[in-house]
Amino acid sequence: GLTFPELFEGRVAVSGGRVAVVDGEVSLSYAELNVLANRLAHRLIGLGAGPERVVGLALPRGVSMVVGLLAVLKSGAAYLPVDLGYPVDRVAFLLGDADPLCVLTTGAVAGGLPVGGVPLVLVDELVFGVGDRVDDPSDSDRLCALELGHPAYVIYTSGSTGRPKGVVVTHAGIASLSAHQVGSYGVSEDSRVMQLVSMSFDVAVAEVCLALLSGASLHVPGGTLSGDELAGFLRASRITHAHIPPAVLAVTPDVLLPDLEVVISGGEAVRGEVVERWGRGRVLFNAYGPTEATVDVTFRECRVGVDGVGEWGLIGRPIVGARVYVLGGDLCPVPVGVAGELYVAGPGLARGYLGRSGLTASRFVACPFGVAGERMYRTGDVVRWRGDGELEFVGRADDQVKVRGFRVEPGEVEAVLAEHSGVAQAVVVAAGGRLVAYVLWWRGVVLMGRGCGGLWLLVCRITWCRRLWWWLIGSC
Repeated sequence: GLTFPELFEGRVAVSGGRVAVVDGEVSLSYAELNVLANRLAHRLIGLGAGPERVVGLALPRGVSMVVGLLAVLKSGAAYLPVDLGYPVDRVAFLLGDADPLCVLTTGAVAGGLPVGGVPLVLVDELVFGVGDRVDDPSDSDRLCALELGHPAYVIYTSGSTGRPKGVVVTHAGIASLSAHQVGSYGVSEDSRVMQLVSMSFDVAVAEVCLALLSGASLHVPGGTLSGDELAGFLRASRITHAHIPPAVLAVTPDVLLPDLEVVISGGEAVRGEVVERWGRGRVLFNAYGPTEATVDVTFRECRVGVDGVGEWGLIGRPIVGARVYVLGGDLCPVPVGVAGELYVAGPGLARGYLGRSGLTASRFVACPFGVAGERMYRTGDVVRWRGDGELEFVGRADDQVKVRGFRVEPGEVEAVLAEHSGVAQAVVVAAGGRLVAYVLWWRGVVLMGRGCGGLWLLVCRITWCRRLWWWLIGSC
């Protein structure tokens, strides 16, 4: 297998003169993008970046984000995406937990970052001299040889205890993901791929791979789009391939998009209405995969006129290189039609959770179906095999939910709410595509008085939904 830098540099050798990334009026060829990434990569190596180190990316959407991502990977380090829309406390936690060597950012953003003692590298202030190296970094330049088992990125996902967990994903599954994309989605050098989602969502990895490892062009909008703005960007940029979550597809208007050939959706149920609207005149795929794998594990082509309300839970068959097992409590495969927990194995499996060996051991368990020492990941998703060889999603084995494609542990939100000194209890549920929290305050309104021939005590406690809960203590 090949690492991400090797795959990208191989593509540069073939498609050097073709457009690689487009950001508004800015357009870079593969050769130009490679030169910028190489310059920055050599700078990072000089700062100590390399295999088993983490470099933060706190960059606005655009060319600088793509250059920064490539530079980190070329240095041999793993990139940690920091969403600039996150609350300050969450950003501080991510940087404190991941302990990056440095953070790539811009002067406009740097002032708002709670970096503590983490050094900042301001991309917009870098002055590249004539003597700067622009060749592809090699293992002789790096701190040590870059191998498939080294981390490529760290993405944080929700944790049931209130503490987000960083998933460490290696280079080992990148080649399989790219081979799946080229073979299944028909992407080519003439394709135009949209970069829609936040870099803190692992689907962004799929977007970058879909474009830059196939010779296509990656088109980056200036912000997060939905509805009319998304439809306008798809039309104006003549996008041919796009990853769009079902919830976003559902609110995007029906407009003529003659160039759009392939839509990949997932992260939550792709329902019949979405299939009917977005599967006509193009190909719509439903892709499934936990953050603990290299983006996708299974996929299926949605069928207009066939996939309706009763079939929105179908998640298809494994992608190239992935293996899936539906197992019972004894880790034995269950028969076709019987529900069991979904386990995932293969080169795309993540290494585990950053700095959390106990949690890693509980979720990444020994695989009895592979070679000695191989592991598989317990997804917590309950599925069953159908007679046609496809997987059908049934539910969860725990309380985890999906909201607009993002995996959320209600327990994490409940734990944060419970930190407030006035909160006695908190319950969080998913409803109507959003999270709803019910909070019971410790401090309520206490009313005392006399009446009906005796003392009465009325206690009022107010919840977030502004309903009043009354308890009558004592009696008239």
